[in-house]
Amino acid sequence: MRSNIAGNILDAIGGTPIVRLQHFGAGLAPALHAKIESMNPAGSMKDRSALRMIEAAEAEHQLGPGAKIVIATSGNMGVGMAMVCAVKKFQLICLVDPKIPPATERCLETLGAKLVKVYKRDHTGGYHLTRLEKVEDVLAENPGAVYLDQYDSAANIDAHYSSTGPEILEGVGGQLAAIVMVAGTGGSSMGVARYFRQHAPDTDFWLVDEHGSLALAGNDGSAPRFLNGMGTSIEPANYGGEGFRDYVDHVVYVDAAQAIDAAAQLARTEGILTGGTGGAALHVMRNVAAAHYGPGDRLLALLPDHGSRYMDTQFNKDWLTLQNIYVPTIYDDASEAD
Repeated sequence: MRSNIAGNILDAIGGTPIVRLQHFGAGLAPALHAKIESMNPAGSMKDRSALRMIEAAEAEHQLGPGAKIVIATSGNMGVGMAMVCAVKKFQLICLVDPKIPPATERCLETLGAKLVKVYKRDHTGGYHLTRLEKVEDVLAENPGAVYLDQYDSAANIDAHYSSTGPEILEGVGGQLAAIVMVAGTGGSSMGVARYFRQHAPDTDFWLVDEHGSLALAGNDGSAPRFLNGMGTSIEPANYGGEGFRDYVDHVVYVDAAQAIDAAAQLARTEGILTGGTGGAALHVMRNVAAAHYGPGDRLLALLPDHGSRYMDTQFNKDWLTLQNIYVPTIYDDASEAD
């Protein structure tokens, strides 16, 4: 018998399943699918980027045991890097902000990461820019530390060009009408989009962002945002400015209520827990993109992470009320329980 034992947990990154959604969006002409990235070992698609970015840093900076790595993160990239650093015996310093879910914060600490939290909002209403401003202070306090910028990283893009994209195309047998992904740092979306442009150019690429995000050229301006893992206070260099339109066919903006409600509906109809970012992709796939395709067409939404990380925030009625976000599926269930 052939052994199927991984050498360490990093060998288990990738190979996540694609699932046909039988009930979510039932009655639509195209068939809906989801790629479940929460089945990466640290729970999100960021595991792929974290490993590739740290491997690139090892080669560039000749990092050895005890080396310090600095990352600004809203959560999942930090957890992925903390996992990689634990295996490689590096020290990770994460710049985070109050939007980080409590469960994610505890994951980082359990994996041995040091957290530096910023509390001041930037001029866009978010914390992204104040996290980036704090990087210089952290580097000054930690001589020799290496800052990994996930917003401007060829390794971030390559991680998904070389793994996520090929996995999707192979998983659907080369037959896919459209992919729906969310906008964030640009690593995953541009990696997958570039792969498909080269290997399956007839597949449409839909990119989803939250209202108030400045990630994409031509946005409508800044505003407070609520979904972890998507939306930014700057245009990440990973997108290449207007050049991202060479790879992206459609851009759709959603609000947090639409995204969280779709994620809650997925849980109830398919038994799949995903966060609000996955919900954003699901909402657009079912409520916007599906109308453009017919019987026999396959659509796929990439679900970046697991919903369990957001039980104290996005799926919590008290938190939603505090943020003035009305999510019918959650509020209606809560009303029945009361």
